Amino acid sequence: MNKYMEIALKEAKKSLKTNDIPVGAVIVQNNKIVAKGHNTREKQHLITRHAEINAIEKACRKLKNWHLDNCIIYVTLEPCKMCLEVIKQARIKQIIYAASQQKQSNLKEPNKIKLENVEKASILLKNFFKTKRNK
Repeated sequence: MNKYMEIALKEAKKSLKTNDIPVGAVIVQNNKIVAKGHNTREKQHLITRHAEINAIEKACRKLKNWHLDNCIIYVTLEPCKMCLEVIKQARIKQIIYAASQQKQSNLKEPNKIKLENVEKASILLKNFFKTKRNK
């Protein structure tokens, strides 16, 4: 698995501490990590606190620019429609994700890449929801 996706998985695991869905994101520019984020919706009680949004906001602050043209975002789960639109607005050039959305895919563009190795991200998500259902 890609080293940036491994880091995104570590970010995703941070979400478990606050009972958030374990999703992590890493933004990379010129082979350097610009920002990382994980879900904090439950912790912050805000629907918009998805991993991608958290990472994008950090990247914009760090780069002092909302144009993230030369950046790639690595996400452990295919972005939802809200996050996909924010990624587009931030002008991020590429999305690389591990696990697909179960209900329906949101990505239709040919320049977006899906990683083949989805096992770790899928297991993390499945275990989270299995625990939730058993409570």
